[in-house]
Amino acid sequence: MKKYLQLFVCMLTLIFLITGCGENIVAKVNGEKITEAQLSTKVEQIASLNGYDLNGENGELVRGFLEEQMLQALIMEKLVIQDAAERKISFDKAELKEEMKKFKDSFATEKEFKDFLATNKLKEKDMESIYQNMFVYNALFAEITKDIIEPLSDPEEYYNDHPEEFDMPEMVQVRHILVKKEEEANEILALLENGEDFKELALEKSIDPSAKQNEGLMEYFPKGGYMVLEFEEASFALEEIGEITQEPVKSEFGYHIIRLEGRQEAKHLTFEEVKDSLLERFLAEEKNTKFQAYEEELLNNAQIENFLSEDEAEPNGDEQGQAQEQEQEQQESSDSEEE
Repeated sequence: MKKYLQLFVCMLTLIFLITGCGENIVAKVNGEKITEAQLSTKVEQIASLNGYDLNGENGELVRGFLEEQMLQALIMEKLVIQDAAERKISFDKAELKEEMKKFKDSFATEKEFKDFLATNKLKEKDMESIYQNMFVYNALFAEITKDIIEPLSDPEEYYNDHPEEFDMPEMVQVRHILVKKEEEANEILALLENGEDFKELALEKSIDPSAKQNEGLMEYFPKGGYMVLEFEEASFALEEIGEITQEPVKSEFGYHIIRLEGRQEAKHLTFEEVKDSLLERFLAEEKNTKFQAYEEELLNNAQIENFLSEDEAEPNGDEQGQAQEQEQEQQESSDSEEE
């Protein structure tokens, strides 16, 4: 599920449009309206996703900041979707349906899926709209950047100029089972000694939410704070593949039983090992640069009315100067009367 939750975070950051209701208009983009209801929905979704409290002590400040950011994102998304329609950009509806199914299936149960939607103030049709606009956006991106086939940057030159970037530290990969109490951890260790399967016990016993998807298996990680200290030290202390910690490892999360699954020694990556990834990286950077220029051009050529900024506009320099002059005159008059 982690993969699709990350995808969801990325999509919300881009603010793909969801049709809203409401007559109060906060902006117009080439004549198309963005309503107060649409903006409010986006603000609440992003606040919920990031754990911001809109009703707390600084709630109004947070809301004001998010409103400005979300409205700018909605304006840009409107422009992109409008241009995609003019270009008659299309996408594979069957693929869209399949991706929606994958996202829904990434949750263990229907209830977990519904809870996720409720927590983030979404409905299922909202997710469908998000995915649809994501497909349109990706298709347009491919169209705008299709002429960039090979990057201009030389990967070998970059490799030679940045040798430190390709020094890889020692890393380990482990599988673990997390429980609340030390007694539970000792019981699991006894089961493992009697030949019970580690993966099955992780599925059955671990309170780590990710265990339902990864059977307790973690990605490779180095030393240096990627994991809590107790977990890191116990993981790197294991020497043989398949070796299990002899005692429960206590951390702030509970008690862990850890098994070593893999180890990568520290090394310097060769150019051949990183050549393809560098080519992909430079290609992506150049495509992104071109698409950003395209978005800037859309903004420059668009007719945009931002009523939110007009409502919150501060006095301009002339108005501020006049106010200061009036204040100075009043002060001088008051001084004269006192004399």
